[in-house]
Amino acid sequence: MSDIHNLSVIEPPVRLYFSGHEQTSPSHACGPGIWPHYLLHYVLSGTGTFQSEKQSWRLAAGDAFLIIPGVISAYAASSTDPWEYCWIGFDGRDAADILSACGLTAASPVYHSSSPASVDGKAAEGRISPVSGSTDAAPCGLSLCSVKVGEAQAAGDPVGECLLSINDMLYSQPGNTYLHLSLLYRFFSLLSPDAGNAQKNSSAYLQQALDYLQHNYAYVIKIQDVARYVGIDRTYLYKLFTRELGISPQQYLIRLRLSMAKRLLASTDLHITEISNSCGFADSASFCHHFQAHFSITPSQFRKEPGREPVM
Repeated sequence: MSDIHNLSVIEPPVRLYFSGHEQTSPSHACGPGIWPHYLLHYVLSGTGTFQSEKQSWRLAAGDAFLIIPGVISAYAASSTDPWEYCWIGFDGRDAADILSACGLTAASPVYHSSSPASVDGKAAEGRISPVSGSTDAAPCGLSLCSVKVGEAQAAGDPVGECLLSINDMLYSQPGNTYLHLSLLYRFFSLLSPDAGNAQKNSSAYLQQALDYLQHNYAYVIKIQDVARYVGIDRTYLYKLFTRELGISPQQYLIRLRLSMAKRLLASTDLHITEISNSCGFADSASFCHHFQAHFSITPSQFRKEPGREPVM
């Protein structure tokens, strides 16, 4: 029999273990201790405190705190206004990078909402819904059980609503992994500083535009499409390109298409028309015109010359 400790396991990008929802009792406390995976709590109402290593925070509705694997942490509800929260337990090879993009790290494990939400109603007893087949222990010794979320709803709070949806879906559709992950990624998107088209710096806008062009050059696209995707005005997009790259967005797109066409000419036997279509040109005549204007040689002549290497 093979040793189970030596079995190779491919870690997924993100793995959701469980979610939960609880209205705590006054002074309800958990820890100090360590957990084997990420554990993120989002406060729906009430107040409490969170400690991670030697730091301490007092949190209220709209705030969230992250417990990091292996880091000593503790949290406790207020004695007079105990909090109600949702939580998720997860890990995965991309988890740390995703959390960092959301502004959550070991040095900064707390999220503060810009508009704290109110919650209508109160939950009954603490409850938690596991991913089907999960055997991980729940926070603070709560037993894992498939109980549907109660009456509490995070009215007008998309972050809270998303977490409640995760908890509900884990119960109602326990085997639908892709649905669970789609809701989890939506939750991360709501925590991200870029959520809701928040202000980004110019380099971030430019990189997003370049990524869009890299993945869409083969299609019929307009520069207005790029600006709309990035979330900025076309005039501002033009200024970014000319300032940082010295060319307009349209010129960059043409050069990108020509670069990809040159690679295909050098490495394949595709017909000129097929290459033209594959690189987003309107027709082969337009492709040949741009190619000769840029490289001072026709596509056919380039293909016939020995030793040609595709370059940008």
